[in-house]
Amino acid sequence: MARRSSRSKPGLDLISELPEDLKHKILERLDTRSAAKTALVSRQWKDVWLRHGQLAFDWHDCHGEDEFVSVVKTITNVLLLRTGPVKRFSFSIYREFDTPEQSDVDVWCRFLSRNGIEQLYLGILPHPDSENLTIPSCIFSCQTIKRLYVEAVDFCGPVCAPHGSILSGVTSIIFTAVEFKAKASGIRGVNIPNLEELILHACRRIDNFVFSAPKLKSLTVVYTFSRIELKWFELHLLRIKTLCLTIDSILVKPESIIQEWFPTAMNLQVIKLHGFAFLCQKHIVLVIQLLKKCPNLLELGIEIEPKVVLSHS
Repeated sequence: MARRSSRSKPGLDLISELPEDLKHKILERLDTRSAAKTALVSRQWKDVWLRHGQLAFDWHDCHGEDEFVSVVKTITNVLLLRTGPVKRFSFSIYREFDTPEQSDVDVWCRFLSRNGIEQLYLGILPHPDSENLTIPSCIFSCQTIKRLYVEAVDFCGPVCAPHGSILSGVTSIIFTAVEFKAKASGIRGVNIPNLEELILHACRRIDNFVFSAPKLKSLTVVYTFSRIELKWFELHLLRIKTLCLTIDSILVKPESIIQEWFPTAMNLQVIKLHGFAFLCQKHIVLVIQLLKKCPNLLELGIEIEPKVVLSHS
């Protein structure tokens, strides 16, 4: 009886015979550059790569204009060659020269909005002599996005919002170093129907971002470049369970009588305050009034502003 050989047959490509779900898991654990190289292994791996729906382009390390132009073209080609939905897309570029053109980002986002995008991250630090890019308008009407993270890309709002709603599927938004443009009429009075978490970090002109979010549970407003009118918070305090803010982000006029308009925040359970100064009368008044209006508060966190210690000889 012939003895079976335990060795693999010569030339047998075992890695290409792996189950497709396992191949996708392997690609998920590779950076996008490495994942793209798997297309060279075999036709099977190329097919899996073209259906791979998690793409991250972090180009902090490219040098020179030619290389950067090549990067932009590469991203466009990678997207347009997809044969399946792209559920997660991340692009970040932090350089002192050469940023993508607005038209490039528009092309990427149009493709993504039509191909099942669920998590989108855009971080584009502009050249010091140029203006920020803006969030493409197609993003506001995309119904598949659930998580949106935008850094240093400005919010001009949609020209029009169908039924008064934008970002209808989004549950979580993080805006960092975003300016809300006053010139955009469509930015005011919009509804974000499924938003549960909103984080605004180091943003500008937040007063221009007037919206309703009936499902909002957590609101964070920290380290803003301009102070916000207290009434901006009024509508959201009726719904949220968690509030995190830098006290100096709030504009409190001396003649303001906070208790006259401050709503009772029945749902608010957690408050986290940054930059509190014990010697600032406005801070003390604001915190006291806030606490009075939160009958169901369970947790209070206060970060004290660093003290200046004076030595006397």
